[in-house]
Amino acid sequence: MIRAFATGLCLATLAAPLIAPLSAGSLQGPVRLREKDGRLRPSLKDCVAMLEPLEAAVPAAGPSKPVTIRTVGKQFIPRVALATPGTEVAFPNLDHILHNVFSVTQGNRFDTGHYKPGDAPKVRVVNPGLVKLYCNVHHQMNAFLWVVTTPFAQLLDGRTGLAFDQVPPGTYRLRLWHPESGEKTWTVKIGSGLTQGAWDLDASRPPLEPHKNKFGRDYAPPADDRNY
Repeated sequence: MIRAFATGLCLATLAAPLIAPLSAGSLQGPVRLREKDGRLRPSLKDCVAMLEPLEAAVPAAGPSKPVTIRTVGKQFIPRVALATPGTEVAFPNLDHILHNVFSVTQGNRFDTGHYKPGDAPKVRVVNPGLVKLYCNVHHQMNAFLWVVTTPFAQLLDGRTGLAFDQVPPGTYRLRLWHPESGEKTWTVKIGSGLTQGAWDLDASRPPLEPHKNKFGRDYAPPADDRNY
């Protein structure tokens, strides 16, 4: 097993549902992702919402199930995933070519090395935060893994907004993130009933994040794209 080099980083809920007090509330509302020209993007695919308490300790998220990020057609699928610290992440190669997944994210660095079709190297992410994933063979491959400690974390794929239930009343930091918008935060107060809101993100970043290879150098053009 290949492990992260460092020690120390919604999916409706990452762990088993919490036993919430009778006064637990909820937070709901639409999330709008706007293009550079102001048009609304029709999908919230790859958008992440996280809710973190500001006045009390973060409830334990608990271990999440192993995460699988496949390499298919020289792309990572899914592009965005969620996990908790200690989660095992597998990278099965479903292509007919070599791949080499790596991350230089501080606290969760790893390098699978080159691996063949059918192989599925595994790593274990340790520290909370955003882990950026790349392939050392294919520059266009870019994915993201959020390692979270809050049980209130969601991937908004297929939704029009966010919906957190069984939330203990209090003040929270709401974090919304998308690969093409970056992160935006709000402070929200949640009571014993339904709290509603509406939130906007701006897709101002390129779809492919500029990056170097695992050696910190520019990618060389492949000699034969059919084999690489």
